Amino acid sequence: MTNQGKNLIVGAGKLGQRLYNHLKSLDQPTITLSRSPKGWSDQHICYDLLHDERALPKLPRLSTVFIILAPGERTESAYRQTYITAISNLTSLLHQQQTDFYCVFVSSTSVYGGNTEPLINEQTKPLPDSFSGQTLLKAEQNIKKMHNNTSIVRPSGLYSSQRQRLIDSLLDPEQYQNSKWLNLIHEQDVCQWLWQTAVNQWPLTIASDGFPFQRKQLQSFQQSLPNADVPSLPDNSAKRYQSRYLDQIKLQHPSIFHWLKSRM
Repeated sequence: MTNQGKNLIVGAGKLGQRLYNHLKSLDQPTITLSRSPKGWSDQHICYDLLHDERALPKLPRLSTVFIILAPGERTESAYRQTYITAISNLTSLLHQQQTDFYCVFVSSTSVYGGNTEPLINEQTKPLPDSFSGQTLLKAEQNIKKMHNNTSIVRPSGLYSSQRQRLIDSLLDPEQYQNSKWLNLIHEQDVCQWLWQTAVNQWPLTIASDGFPFQRKQLQSFQQSLPNADVPSLPDNSAKRYQSRYLDQIKLQHPSIFHWLKSRM
């Protein structure tokens, strides 16, 4: 990274806030931008990328722009507005002021929804099978055309103590026999992953802890705590997201099993 400007986080939800705090801990000056005020941010811009017609406020020199948007509802229209229209508007607005910044776009492993390979990495061609995955893949392609100096990060499912609905679902006894393989990563580790992506300018990366599991494994483990041992990695029958960059990230939580045990 040669441009020593400020960072801009576009989208200030759970992950955006956590990334802001992570960058702050690294003494990285950071601005946030979203539709509503955020009292936790020292420098925040309220701006609606879909409906505001005014220009963006004058920005300082930017080093990295992190785009972490999320639609307000799970519909095809909302996804297109968020990931196609809003990002196009954002890029145009930023380019009116400057173009010498690096961009990191947060996509999702949903672009691999139709893939059946047991091992998926950055060389795997994505086969989205839902409107969400299809829209995100199109958004990735669009942003690279508009701002070529961009990294794409595809996180798998995010978990943390702030995502209680997901945790409850994973530990729901009625879901014990659900045979679906799950790939997750802790929110804090995604923040580290995003920053390392910006620093190293990795063009495309899958942010996942590489430790797939089934609900029955997690529930049996949770019931045996605090004395349970973290299980071994499953064999190749699992659907695993295995990033080529995983070994370069020092995960705080190597798996959700480690995280659960650390909370005891």
